[in-house]
Amino acid sequence: MSTGNYAPLGDDRHPVNVWYDEGTQSIHLTCSDPRLTDEHGQKPGFRTVFTANPRSADYSPANFNRLARYLRQQGKPAPDEVALHPRHLAQRGEVIEALATDG
Repeated sequence: MSTGNYAPLGDDRHPVNVWYDEGTQSIHLTCSDPRLTDEHGQKPGFRTVFTANPRSADYSPANFNRLARYLRQQGKPAPDEVALHPRHLAQRGEVIEALATDG
């Protein structure tokens, strides 16, 4: 990757963080960097959520697994990896049905 094509995110005071929320069964990726604001220049930082629940708008099994592996490598609480299924909305009903019969 050329150094001219990307901008580092976060810094020592505002790192990018990842953690698992066992209560919601979701993995959060956040950064409180004040340079990241909403359209009004307020609400610094960002939060992105990944879940293995196909009923959720945050359904992303591949990224969920990727971050779960990372958390385990760092010795942090992490969920088990999940089976990969398409995340396209047009196929979501089929995925939900398949997971219901597998489970």
